[in-house]
This record gives sequence, structure tokens and C-alpha cells, in this order.
Amino acid sequence: MNATDVNNSEYVRYLKVNSVDDSAKTFTAKFGGAESGDFVLSVRHADYGLVKAYHQTLNVGATVTGVSPLTGSIYGGTLLTITGTNFGDVYTDNPVSISTPGGGVGTTSCYVETTMAT
Repeated sequence: MNATDVNNSEYVRYLKVNSVDDSAKTFTAKFGGAESGDFVLSVRHADYGLVKAYHQTLNVGATVTGVSPLTGSIYGGTLLTITGTNFGDVYTDNPVSISTPGGGVGTTSCYVETTMAT
């Protein structure tokens, strides 16, 4: 199974199928994340090839609505609270990096301590 960005057909994300329920004709898949946007889903069966998905789309839409505090030490160690919508519930699903304003050189990756949907 894969998800292709509707605006860039070269940006494809692959999903890991976790389980299949043949009697209910359903399966669950883990989406590993992508840039925000809409993706068209494609399903390929190992024996029967491409399965018609009737133009099913997945909206990957996370938004940041706030960051607090807005100032901190240049030496690091400032605990930030980032609020928003549709964040993952596993800390590795929400990588955070800080860039200098105005497009300065380099970014600093942050250690995500805890996470939740908002």
C-alpha cells in the first residue's frame, strides 16, 4: 500500500500493513508520516495486482497553533510547549527542529520529551 502526494507524484510514502481480516475484507496499515497535504491511496495485492481504491485520499494535516515560551537560552535547555492538531502519540512521530529567523545557517534538532495529539 502506498500514498502519493496529489500535487507531486514523485513524493510517495509507503504504508506498512499491520493486520488483515479476510472475513471482514479489511486491513490496518501504519502510515509513517509525511509532509502535510492530501495523498491518493493505492493498494496492491500480492497475487491480483492493483486493487481499485475508488480515489480514496488521506489528508495528512498537522498544524502548529502555538509555541511557548518564545525566547530561550542560546545554550539550549529551554523546555518548549508546542500546541496544535493531529500530532502523533509516539514522540518519534513528531520531530522538532529550530532554525534561526530570516533563514540563518543551520538548524538545531530538539529532543522531544513527551507528545500527544494536541
